[in-house]
Amino acid sequence: MSALYHRVREARRLLGLSQESLAAELGVSRSAVAQWEHAAGTSPSVDHLSALARRSGMCFEYLATGRGPRILGEPMVAEPAAEYDALTEQQKQLLERFRLLSPRQRRALLELIEPERSSLR
Repeated sequence: MSALYHRVREARRLLGLSQESLAAELGVSRSAVAQWEHAAGTSPSVDHLSALARRSGMCFEYLATGRGPRILGEPMVAEPAAEYDALTEQQKQLLERFRLLSPRQRRALLELIEPERSSLR
């Protein structure tokens, strides 16, 4: 039976994603994913494990414990929302780059472009 950090890495590699891309999809920082994949690192929350299992097609039980069938189904590919089709190419590029930012970087960028919002806090 492999360790949790091996199974997390296995799921990410099954998807062909970098740590940064997986982090963006799960809404965490790249360093969080790096910690999950390190022997002495932290473990992902149940919510993050569940999202990774759904996204990768791995069985949640296998991903969390190393027991049970490894693959449950096909990887889940997120379909873009219908309003995404109406965006210009520039807007799509901005959205894709925004998704790659860490949560802290996202907040900073939003404060930069919406200064009146940050002054209300």
